[in-house]
Amino acid sequence: MQLDDFIKTTLIQIARGVHDAQKSVSDLGGIVNPATLGTSQTSGAYFATVNDMHHVFLVDFDVAVEVSQSTGTNAEAGLSVASFAKLGAGGKSANSNFTSNRIAFKVPLALPIDQTSQTQLKNEIEQANAKVRGVNFKSEWQ
Repeated sequence: MQLDDFIKTTLIQIARGVHDAQKSVSDLGGIVNPATLGTSQTSGAYFATVNDMHHVFLVDFDVAVEVSQSTGTNAEAGLSVASFAKLGAGGKSANSNFTSNRIAFKVPLALPIDQTSQTQLKNEIEQANAKVRGVNFKSEWQ
């Protein structure tokens, strides 16, 4: 698998897994990735925020990769996630040189937020702001 496909697939599957788990966990009385206020400076739970309720997590990658350089009728070079077995010749005649390396990097990812907790938190913020301003509160989110 090419490295770019591996990264893309991994991030999509993480986000899709969180999204899919939200309904099932909600049915059990839990919340997956609830909307919250505050910072993570003391706990280190997340990296940053997109807005007050949408947190950005760092996904750590530590991947073994192969750099290949082929010569022959279909010469090509590439960077792919290392695998233990490669199958198929595809009618190509070639000599290949492989170099294995490890790369480590982080990708920021803002996961889907639980909508129920987000609505509830927005209502609480609006109520608190209305009390500060002395305004009679009626939520537009309800």
